[in-house]
Amino acid sequence: MSIEVLAADERGSENVQRWAASGLPVPPSWRISREAVLALDTAALVRELRGLPRMFNGQRYWVLHQGAMNEGSQRESLVNLDSDEALAAALSSLFRRADPPRQVVVQALPRQCAAGVLFTRHPLRQDLSHMVVEGVTDGDDRRQRLIFDDHGHLVYRSDSDAALDDLVGAPRLLALAEQLRRRFERPQAGEWIFDGDTLWLLQTLPVGSLPVPKEVWTRRAAPALFNQALTPLWYTLAGRWLKTEFWAPLAARRGWADLARVEPYRRQQSHLYTNSEFFRRLQDRHPGVADKVPPAWQPLETVGEGEAPAPPPGALSRARTGWELARIERRLRRWRPPALDRERAWRALMGLDRLGERLARQDGALSYLTVPDGLARQGGPVPLAWLLGDREKAVLEAVLAGDETIIDASDLRPGADPVHAPLCEKPAQRSSLRAARRSLDAAAGEAPPEAVAPLLAQWRHARDLRFLLGARLRALLLQLAAVLVQEKLLAHRDDVFFLYFDELWELWVERRIPGSAAGEVLGQRKVRYLEDAHAGAPDWKMDRIGFGFGGGGRPSPVLRGTGLVPGRVTGPLRRLCSAWALNRLQPGDIVVVDQVDPSWVPWLAQAGALVIAGRDPLNAAAGLARACAIPAVWGVSDIMHSVVDGQGAQVDGEKGELVVDS
Repeated sequence: MSIEVLAADERGSENVQRWAASGLPVPPSWRISREAVLALDTAALVRELRGLPRMFNGQRYWVLHQGAMNEGSQRESLVNLDSDEALAAALSSLFRRADPPRQVVVQALPRQCAAGVLFTRHPLRQDLSHMVVEGVTDGDDRRQRLIFDDHGHLVYRSDSDAALDDLVGAPRLLALAEQLRRRFERPQAGEWIFDGDTLWLLQTLPVGSLPVPKEVWTRRAAPALFNQALTPLWYTLAGRWLKTEFWAPLAARRGWADLARVEPYRRQQSHLYTNSEFFRRLQDRHPGVADKVPPAWQPLETVGEGEAPAPPPGALSRARTGWELARIERRLRRWRPPALDRERAWRALMGLDRLGERLARQDGALSYLTVPDGLARQGGPVPLAWLLGDREKAVLEAVLAGDETIIDASDLRPGADPVHAPLCEKPAQRSSLRAARRSLDAAAGEAPPEAVAPLLAQWRHARDLRFLLGARLRALLLQLAAVLVQEKLLAHRDDVFFLYFDELWELWVERRIPGSAAGEVLGQRKVRYLEDAHAGAPDWKMDRIGFGFGGGGRPSPVLRGTGLVPGRVTGPLRRLCSAWALNRLQPGDIVVVDQVDPSWVPWLAQAGALVIAGRDPLNAAAGLARACAIPAVWGVSDIMHSVVDGQGAQVDGEKGELVVDS
């Protein structure tokens, strides 16, 4: 019996045949049966092997596939043999064992310059879609690691004289990863070798450490809605508005009967998390939700066609949205605090609550669906002029011009939550608003598609109304709190923001202190809220495990991204997780941010450089960097838990690098 050549065959019995048929770079392969080996003596077997085509100029070695390494494993044991004699001896020994296999696969390979494993998705982090390559170069047994983000940019490389990416070439590794992604539905770990010219795939198998999570909650659902820590009262109000007026009707229209009673929101570590199962159901029709589900839940392009994407809202739909937003604005503009009568004050609160519900219908559709869909293919940040409302523009221009009068008179608030005071009330953040002598080009950036322009205008309008509603609630709640303090039901006026809605009802209507809102409890809530606001929270909760955004201090290699605005800056790092940290900013700081509210732009204008975690085109920090020519890097995925506040660092906006002092 002769040695059988394993030609490319989609229906072949061996993996290497099917892989070769799909275009993967599989080395020349043969199948050798036990009968063929036992029928020959060693010398004859060596002659048979030498008779095979002499590829690679005779400078070849052999790889012998010996079957699963462990019971139940899909990974085969690969034995490298450096000569025909060594292969012949190994085959004779293998087939003369007590329980020999019927046949084996061998592959011929050239002398290798490097070898390793390529993971098409990060093998340890379910929240990252990064590709990880590990390997060694010839003559150096030190393992090197390369990490590429989902855009194919190299974000980490081990320090080595003979760098793996220089030797093998990043384009070859990325091309192999793309082939594996298209060929397989699950993330793969592919074993490879490089001969100085070609990157060969020896075997590949699913990454066993990446099970598909059953339950996923994301903090990054819609930066414009909940981008920082929330007080209990704002959570119970705003979360309920969106649940009842946006998610519940949407689930009913789409026929998601199993989600009818599922909570879309959960508050953890003072941050609002959204149930990604809702976004998972929207993927086929709404491409803008892709970054709101983890990589394990994102469909591969080669797996099914899915439904046609939802068309953008037509002129009539936009007109209805504009009309409704205008009605809500008129009501909010005419609103005045009521007389301090218990019943009238409560009715006034319920009136604002109803306006919040009506606003949530429009705000949810704009922030979760139509605007993200329209910007799904947007490569760069939207110009700052498209993101800022009149208040933000006025204060930004005042900061750039050094006009303190406008700043002192402004009612700008750095968050929609009623706990945030306007600048005219002289909060702590006011003291850090200093003149930033920069020029402003608000139109700098990548203009959004023409169809998105009216949607962005409505998105900005809805956001302005959310802030205006928060301001009206703040005025009313402080009025109520003053009465409760006078009646000794609250210790401080600002305690009202740390009540849940049912606790506020019991205090105001029943005039009694619920056990859950005792003074000590409220004090603990305030401390926890401020700690969470400064430290941040994980981006994802998957099967009750937190991923990303660990709060600073943990070393991480992913400190590279994409250059956004060129320039080199050296200075201290300042992590910015919420509006409460704005008063710590100093001119020239390298400000590290994730999700940013447009209301923070006047403070961010003082930054020496900006380092941004994501690539959201609506990120106001990215828009500001372009508008004010602030050196910036974005797409540095792990940055928020890779640095410590106050560390020295250097930013290179041209290379997209952040080098942190050791």
